[in-house]
Amino acid sequence: MKIYSVTPDTNYRLLFPEDGVYDSVFWEFNAQPLAGKLPLHFSAYFKENSDKPIPDVAWMGMLTFAFRADVATALLDILEPHGELLPCKVEGEVWYVYNVLSVAKVDVTRSSYEVDDGVNRFGLIKPHFLLEDLREKSIFKIEEDNYSATYSVDDRSTDDSILSSLFCAISAHGYTGLKFNTVFDDGAFS
Repeated sequence: MKIYSVTPDTNYRLLFPEDGVYDSVFWEFNAQPLAGKLPLHFSAYFKENSDKPIPDVAWMGMLTFAFRADVATALLDILEPHGELLPCKVEGEVWYVYNVLSVAKVDVTRSSYEVDDGVNRFGLIKPHFLLEDLREKSIFKIEEDNYSATYSVDDRSTDDSILSSLFCAISAHGYTGLKFNTVFDDGAFS
């Protein structure tokens, strides 16, 4: 099993929500539902005057990812159990902002922090995941990094675990815009 931190591929354009949505108190992706809070089909835009290509999955508003409609549809069985897909319009096309709702537990005493005096811990460097808590989670966030990172489990021990792997699906389809950085590897496969 591997656990990845999912990050944007900066070789592609970034996506920005309209100012009124970005500046709202609801533009927080901290594992709480946003359906009914963010405007339905708000607008978003790619940075103009960029020679970078438009990705299939775009980093949006510095907090989350947005999936082009056909990509979201193809990955629905992987994405929907762990979050909500919120529609927005990008240059007249529908995209879906992904709000991860699954939260995993970490062992704070075995995790690494920039500051850890035994009482105060902040600046998470390396989380120590509780693997038994990840049995039903293939995409998740953690409270210890203020829900800032999105994590993905890649467990290839069964056919079902392969089919629920975001990493495997993105790789198989060749979708662009995401990078998967290994943060845990039990060495079960290479």
